[in-house]
Amino acid sequence: MLNGENLTDRYTGYAIYLPSLQKQYAAYPLRPKTSVRGGDLPAKMRLRDLDFFDPKSRFWHCKYVLYSAGQFDSSFISQPDIVSTRDKANTVVIGDSGGYQVATGKLPATRDWIADAERPEIIFKRWISQRSIRDNVLRWLDHYSDFAMTLDMPLFLLKDSSLKSPFSNLSAQQLIDLSVENLRYFADNRGKATGAKAKYLNVLQDVGDGTGDAWYDAVKDFDFEGWAFGGGTRNGIDPVLSWMKKLLDDHKLDKCEWIHILMASPPESAVYYTAIQKALRKATGNENLQVSFDSSSPFQMSGIYQTIAKIPELTADYKTWRIPAVEYPQNPKFTSDSDIRYLQDIVSPITRTISINDFHAKRSGWDVKFFDTFSHQLLTNHNMYVYHRAAVDACDLVFHPEKRDEERIPKVVQDNLSKIEQALC
Repeated sequence: MLNGENLTDRYTGYAIYLPSLQKQYAAYPLRPKTSVRGGDLPAKMRLRDLDFFDPKSRFWHCKYVLYSAGQFDSSFISQPDIVSTRDKANTVVIGDSGGYQVATGKLPATRDWIADAERPEIIFKRWISQRSIRDNVLRWLDHYSDFAMTLDMPLFLLKDSSLKSPFSNLSAQQLIDLSVENLRYFADNRGKATGAKAKYLNVLQDVGDGTGDAWYDAVKDFDFEGWAFGGGTRNGIDPVLSWMKKLLDDHKLDKCEWIHILMASPPESAVYYTAIQKALRKATGNENLQVSFDSSSPFQMSGIYQTIAKIPELTADYKTWRIPAVEYPQNPKFTSDSDIRYLQDIVSPITRTISINDFHAKRSGWDVKFFDTFSHQLLTNHNMYVYHRAAVDACDLVFHPEKRDEERIPKVVQDNLSKIEQALC
């Protein structure tokens, strides 16, 4: 069987979409074949075909991903996965430092701190004294990442009372002070323990009430290789442009190698961030400056909702510039070994190869859900592919000299592209 579709090359010149990789999926392609459905895999596939880093995957290949250190309780990936075993010369991992896990109380090292959440001064001092937490995160990022976010304490804790985090009652200034402490530690210690030195992106945060300016003033003079946009700095095209312009005017992009926008999905964002990338390359004279963005949507769709994404049509109707999804069909009739069905209207390397019947684990006729872990991994692989396709297809439609079709670009998208050009010229 021939190798699968190469999506890496299609990102040339474009902002890069990064699926936010979950560790369960990352380890799955390296499992023994016999551990999955007794080794009876469909269509002569290999588990390794789910490894999108592998150019020999029979499904598809893309060399970019985001992976979070916040999923791990140590500085090492103990179970081999597609990141720990990757070909570093031909793959790119953007490491997330775990700020989201800090905000949601899911960072393994701080889960037990919730008992003292009502005493923010105790939590503040404990973080300062617990050097091992910062050290584990830094070692993980150094070892497994090419670029990585610095360890920020998210300000959105101030606006969301539903989050059960030990840090929920800290003030904005305390969160900023802890973030600066983390920055100092990263600046002073990166690469020392592992010998593998990642490049770092200084994270920006803003939740209004002057917090963005206070954060920026506190972190702007640290010398890292790029920037990451979190919190309110990336909520809409206007805040993104405002902060990009500030960085540009303050000469903070003169040596910048990478900019990452957290929690954004294609196709619309792919076009806007590519336009920003082109404008910044022109303004700085740096043709290697790269913009990327990420989301966990492909994993949430398959793992939580069991929905399957569809490649968007992309017409002049703005409503089509979203990735639609429908429930994956599950029914006892699809457990038949003789009446084999395929999804006809949802296209990907997975749906072309793997039948609806193959998605169904063998269950009794009384069941209403027929997915097992293998089914979820297949669905996740499909959803990641669709999100990549939506990103590069949209960019081709707007920027590719031979594929550009202005009649299919919604007016709101055209207006925002003009706004980007004017703001960053």
